Amino acid sequence: MIVMYERGMRNIHPGEILREEVINANEITITAASKLLGVTRTTLSNIINGKSDISPEMCYRIATVFGGTADIWANLQTKYNLKAIADKVKTFNLTPYKPGVGA
Repeated sequence: MIVMYERGMRNIHPGEILREEVINANEITITAASKLLGVTRTTLSNIINGKSDISPEMCYRIATVFGGTADIWANLQTKYNLKAIADKVKTFNLTPYKPGVGA
C-alpha cells in the first residue's frame, strides 16, 4: 500500500486509505471496525473522514488488528501533514539563513 505524492496529485488523508483499502475492501462496517480497534465509532469516523489524524497509538491498533506495521500508517500521516502545510509555508515569506549576513 504505497501512495505516491507527486506534484498535482490530490493529498490523500490516510484515513481515506484505511476506509477504502482496509475497511471497505474487507466488507467490514465502521461499527465493527471500531470495535475491533477498541475505539469509539466516532473516533474511527473522524479518522476515515479526514477530520482527525491517525495517532501513533492508532497506528499500532491498525497494525495489530489488520496487519502491516505501525510505521506504514505513521509515515502516511506524516507525508499527508507535510504536503498539507507545504503551500501554507510558502506564504510565510521566509528567507534562508546565510552565515555572515545580518538578520
